[in-house]
Amino acid sequence: MSTADFVRELPPGRAPQLPDRIALVLRDRILSGELRPGTFLRMDRIAADLGVSHTPVREALQSLRAEDMVHAVPRRGFVVAELTRDDVADLFEVQADLTGTLAARAAQRLSPADLAPLRELADRIAALCERTPETHDPAELDPLVSAEHRLHAEVNRLAGSRKLAWLVGRSSHYLPAHFYTGSPEWRAGAVDAHLVLLDALGAADPGAARAAMRRHVLDGRDLLLTHLDRTGMWSDDRGDP
Repeated sequence: MSTADFVRELPPGRAPQLPDRIALVLRDRILSGELRPGTFLRMDRIAADLGVSHTPVREALQSLRAEDMVHAVPRRGFVVAELTRDDVADLFEVQADLTGTLAARAAQRLSPADLAPLRELADRIAALCERTPETHDPAELDPLVSAEHRLHAEVNRLAGSRKLAWLVGRSSHYLPAHFYTGSPEWRAGAVDAHLVLLDALGAADPGAARAAMRRHVLDGRDLLLTHLDRTGMWSDDRGDP
């Protein structure tokens, strides 16, 4: 399945969320360095690339504008906003703090019966890590990204902190999940990280659960920053998609 298929082929009843799927693809491209700060985003080219009309692309770009990922330039369209190395690191640090707190609370609340579904999810992720090709194409990585999201969402639910879990959901939009799940290094580390996290949860050890979750999130940060450093993300080069 191509990236265009990933965007267009929505589950039944989900068509109104097409702009969200487009925004996800563009957000991942920005945060992974494929679209660099200063790059003009041409709606016609994006629409043709993803096989969609201009309207959902425009809505996606407006959504990204509200997130400060792109800026509107009068009579010229949209341009990728400035993104510094510290900005990228900060996004992961916020996520690590929030998810670490939720993991610590989950460790204090969950019952032994709650662990079984978490271990099943971890096993599914491990299996997907083995058989998913090495790629950064959202179409290929979506099952792995979805399984990883479900594991984290379940831990967050068990924490019993709805508003904090909501904040985590909002902040996770700014992390390029389809980038780091495509990394063999992340996959190997994630399988081990899940085992450490589940052991901490099973032991009802909030400190260990917090540390395990923080390290898991920050592993993604380290991989992404290393990649961006290698590609010269922080140079003055400007692209045109």
